Amino acid sequence: MFDPILQQILAIARDAWAFMAGLLIVVALLGGLYYVLQGTAGAAFGASRMTSMAIIGVVGLVIIVLFAFLFLPQIGEMLKSFQPAAPF
Repeated sequence: MFDPILQQILAIARDAWAFMAGLLIVVALLGGLYYVLQGTAGAAFGASRMTSMAIIGVVGLVIIVLFAFLFLPQIGEMLKSFQPAAPF
């Protein structure tokens, strides 16, 4: 009875996950470009603090992207295992 509805919800959730993953990739690439340009400008002008902050920013972006693509799907699988069975 609920199977067609569940299939539609799952299709919407898959599309939403693909959109969010693509958006995260685009934002991470733009952030990485910003930090690379900032680090390059800092290296060109001899601003070591500016360059080191750019390196820290790139490392932070990499950590956030790895967290999103490795940890969040595992949480989704764990929560799926807690889904209660149908009462009938």
